[in-house]
Amino acid sequence: MVAVDEAATVKVPQVLADAPIFSSLSDADLGAIAGSFRPRRFPRDAALLLEGDPAEVYYLLAEGQVKAIQTSAEGVEVILHLLGPGDLLGALPNLNEGTYPASAIALTEVVAYAVSPCDFEAILERHPSVAVYLLRFAASRLRASHARLRELATERVERRIARTLARLAGQIGQRTERGLILNAPLSRQDLAELTGTTLYSVSRTLKDWERRGILIAGRGQVTILNTHALVAIGEDLPT
Repeated sequence: MVAVDEAATVKVPQVLADAPIFSSLSDADLGAIAGSFRPRRFPRDAALLLEGDPAEVYYLLAEGQVKAIQTSAEGVEVILHLLGPGDLLGALPNLNEGTYPASAIALTEVVAYAVSPCDFEAILERHPSVAVYLLRFAASRLRASHARLRELATERVERRIARTLARLAGQIGQRTERGLILNAPLSRQDLAELTGTTLYSVSRTLKDWERRGILIAGRGQVTILNTHALVAIGEDLPT
């Protein structure tokens, strides 16, 4: 069940201002479009979007972490990417009207702001800078997808896991006295789905890296102790 928190509407202009896609808009412009967004709260593990469903709503994330996943005909899940505050869900592949190409599942409690496709299209028409940002973001996401396909096709499992953890460190890493904590509750199965490998391979690799002092892999949390060693593994350099 999705709960609506009407009191959160007072935060909408600030949430929009913090989102990269709307960074070019003035305070007046942000105030004008704020009425198109409605707050929603989702518990952990809730589905914000379901693969194959009609694209009837988009979401701007304000709090929490979400994973975008696709499921094969055999039921195998692959995590495409992680999303956090400021990211837009559902809009990118569906500007031509269609269905969601992936599911979006809450990794934590999530606060998101819903906008209808009709209202979002009107925003794009009134503010070309938002449309330009969306096109540039689509191009960068496409480049990242090509790079990931190349990794899956040509690189050893250890390199794929190391590169994935290094990317996550840059996206959601939080510096602490112990090391760099990945600020999302990622299970080993999640890491397997992110890297296109098996749970066994991820568990074996993380155990080896723990022994070598590269990281600590607790239940649902990874703390990177030696970022340089992790990057070296990802780039196939001496450690």
